[in-house]
Amino acid sequence: MRFERTVLPGVGLCQRFATTNGQWASVISHPGGRRDIVIYHPEDGDTALGTLVLDQAEAQAVAAVLNQAVTVDHLAELERQLPGVTVVRIPVAVDSVGDGKRWRDTGLSGRPLSLLAVVRAGRVVPTPGDDFVLLAGDEVAVAGTEAATTTAADVLAGH
Repeated sequence: MRFERTVLPGVGLCQRFATTNGQWASVISHPGGRRDIVIYHPEDGDTALGTLVLDQAEAQAVAAVLNQAVTVDHLAELERQLPGVTVVRIPVAVDSVGDGKRWRDTGLSGRPLSLLAVVRAGRVVPTPGDDFVLLAGDEVAVAGTEAATTTAADVLAGH
């Protein structure tokens, strides 16, 4: 799945995507944590059929259910300033490659990817380094190429 990311000045970050069935949707991340999920008309990709508005807690619950990488709204500015760099937050799943392993042992440290921070139990550990041990429930913030961040999401989600 390919995401088209667009910074919407004064609004947030829009991540538009199409499913394998050709259905178009987008997730708009607002600075306050709100997320809008927009579903588009199948014959007119610019016409919204409806919008689901989620507060920050609801968005986190949906993200956990979907077990997907969630782009962080406050990192959107960094992404905008560095064209070609994708910044994402990825939950570490139970029994994934990362659960209970040092970052260097996940197989991700040699990729075009930087470990920016780990959020554990609501506490942020900035630039934790290659020896940092990840645990299920951690959220890992990484920056890198789109391919590298997608691989990181797959590995840490246990796919």
